[in-house]
Amino acid sequence: MLYSSISARLTMFRVICIAFFVVSAFALENDDVLRDRLVENVSRARRVVCNTATLPGGVNAAASKFAAVLGKRQVGCVGTTGTGTSAGSSWADSCVYGSGGGIIKPIYPGIPTNPLIPNSMTNSFTGILGKRGADPSPFKNKPKRDYVFVLDTSGSVSMDSFERAKEGVAILTKSFCPVTMGNGMEEKQVAVVLFGNTVETAIPFSTSHDGTDALNSKIIALNHRRGSATATAEALRHVRQRVLSQPGSRLNDTDASTHVIVITDGRCNRGCQSLADEADKLRKMGPNGVQLFALGVDNARACELEIITGKGSDMAFGLNDFTEFEKFATAVRDQAENQNSGCI
Repeated sequence: MLYSSISARLTMFRVICIAFFVVSAFALENDDVLRDRLVENVSRARRVVCNTATLPGGVNAAASKFAAVLGKRQVGCVGTTGTGTSAGSSWADSCVYGSGGGIIKPIYPGIPTNPLIPNSMTNSFTGILGKRGADPSPFKNKPKRDYVFVLDTSGSVSMDSFERAKEGVAILTKSFCPVTMGNGMEEKQVAVVLFGNTVETAIPFSTSHDGTDALNSKIIALNHRRGSATATAEALRHVRQRVLSQPGSRLNDTDASTHVIVITDGRCNRGCQSLADEADKLRKMGPNGVQLFALGVDNARACELEIITGKGSDMAFGLNDFTEFEKFATAVRDQAENQNSGCI
């Protein structure tokens, strides 16, 4: 009788434990979706972010500015030329956690009228790419360039959105200078990192040596991971340790520039306390530093994008959705085709 009672209690304990883990896993899986619902009605105006919802001209202005600064010297979308400073812990924490605890309810103040904002947003992205502030840029006119795309594959990114994101990345790889793929002089390398609840180098630099068409075929073939978390800080750490610190990277080559482009819905929800530190470490790597962009899609938090790019930087961009990101990439390509070099 005593044995039966103990056995029954153990069985009940096991059932309770299993139920607890199932419920916990379900809650984690839907955490991104919950956060999405919380910000659905929040204004999309970003404070220091080039935002197609508020800027006249839409995607064309941003792409144009982005292209111009990749190897040139022009101001950012809100008239700043700053490189971005390290995000102080209190400022970063208030962004990541909010004043009310772990659930984030962001507020985006409107962008003030600024005579330096270009008429078309595409100009902003193409203008900044390759430039760092008003002083002669360490990224300017480098004969070798390494690009790392860091692509969000969390559950809040739909399958259709992920397909459009891949198409946009493939378009951008063709648009960036130099035209030729490889690790030699006047050649570029491209790597792709995917992040959700896990982070992986889906395409290493060496793969891009097979040429643009082969690279883009691999980009289009990437599978959506549908991760249960958005581990943005871990993604930046992975880029620093597993991509730029590995053989194949030209980070320490003074003739090369390194550009990292994060594409995300902008809501880190795991390990976020280290996001500012990881972003600061990444930007400071190598003799030239790393040019770090953030393309926030849909309801991305302005402050989180600014943590990634550096507080006060001009390298964060807000896009309404992934359809607009694809249009943005196409506008960058159009800018590239208008250059004598055929690239930006």
